[in-house]
Amino acid sequence: HPLEDDDLLREILLRLPPQPPYLLRASLVAKRWRHIATDPKFLRRFRVHHRKPPLLGDFSYEDGRLSFRSTLDLPYRIPPDHFPLQLQHHGREPWTLVDCRHGRVLLINSEMRQVIVWDPLTGDRSLLSPPPAFDDMHTAAVLCAAGEQGHAHGACHSSPFKVVVVDSCEHGDETVVFVSVYASETGVWSDLLSTTLASMGIAVGNRSTLVGKTLRWLLLMSNNILEFDMDRQTLAVIKRPPGVRSDDSAWIIQADDGGVGFSALSCPHCQ
Repeated sequence: HPLEDDDLLREILLRLPPQPPYLLRASLVAKRWRHIATDPKFLRRFRVHHRKPPLLGDFSYEDGRLSFRSTLDLPYRIPPDHFPLQLQHHGREPWTLVDCRHGRVLLINSEMRQVIVWDPLTGDRSLLSPPPAFDDMHTAAVLCAAGEQGHAHGACHSSPFKVVVVDSCEHGDETVVFVSVYASETGVWSDLLSTTLASMGIAVGNRSTLVGKTLRWLLLMSNNILEFDMDRQTLAVIKRPPGVRSDDSAWIIQADDGGVGFSALSCPHCQ
């Protein structure tokens, strides 16, 4: 029988849809199927084959509570309380959910000067304290630091990660924006990188966008974008394209061709 050939069975299972229920149900057919479907080498091939993992849902943080909303259809929809995270804050300022990327969630609390990196699937969490210069963290970003060839982002639970924190301060009529990078492999924060803008009253938007190896943030109340090149370790400010709004209703996106694009909400339309 063809399915008695392990190599052929691997190729068949490899082509199942990437949503978790399909591979799970296949693993229940027989012990041999389960052995293949749970084999780490096969799972790496499965992730590389599909490249982009399926979206399970999204998180929001409101009224001091982190909420999860599943995007899967019934009967595979994940209950809202499936990913619990208890957060404590001792001051008036609540935690802020600032990023979710490569399977990890990132929250910051500027008053407590703390950063939480949380993996919802494994429950692992890391509590970090940024360098002393970050008195009032504007925002931060998290990303997988795995660099091996063929790594498919999304199932990065055992991979190292990096956290980029962003802050700014005013000197005279200028604004200095600076960043520092935490590497989980070393447990060390990098030296500060900074850049100066010849204007005041500028804030860094919460949402970061990763395109290639570069993180980008909109600079609110200005016509600029903050760019941080992770490979070159350079921080720069560039002009927004004409017509892109300078408030928080616009955000940077990755375009279909892999380049940088923009999306703006202008009720009742998104363009």
